[in-house]
Amino acid sequence: MTEEIKTGFRVPDYVASLVPYQPGKPIEEVEREYGVSGSIKLASNENPFGSSPKAVAAIAAALENLHRYPDGGCFYLAAELAGQLGVDPAQLVFGNGSNEVIEFLVKALVEPGDEVISSQPSFLMYSKLVQIRGGVNVVVPLKKKRPHVPDAGRSFPFCPRPQRHSFPDK
Repeated sequence: MTEEIKTGFRVPDYVASLVPYQPGKPIEEVEREYGVSGSIKLASNENPFGSSPKAVAAIAAALENLHRYPDGGCFYLAAELAGQLGVDPAQLVFGNGSNEVIEFLVKALVEPGDEVISSQPSFLMYSKLVQIRGGVNVVVPLKKKRPHVPDAGRSFPFCPRPQRHSFPDK
């Protein structure tokens, strides 16, 4: 059930069979390949308008404290958001991007054999992170008339184990 790699470590098949993410080509390579210039890259959640001047100023101001370890608990952000939302700061979860927050959820909830329902198309990391945990991806195509709603014609009965989880569509 597991694959032994050259180092002698035993790797579960569900991890060994992961297909690495293939990012798109850099914009410079696409322009060279097609003989164009001034392209705007919309993949990879990149901003075609460039960095916000406010973000650039905040980064420049933070450089003087670059030698300090960042506040992983987001103390001030948590306090501010908790006040605005009327919740306890302990109820908030922060991560370095959506990938990390999704990874927290998958690690906390998914065990080998659990089924996780997501829509197609959807965010690639849902299926990758479930596979890494040994979960089973159940992909439901989106409807044509209401593309944000998974196909309700398919039924998913409750069963205690393997457990079923679902990711919301984007």
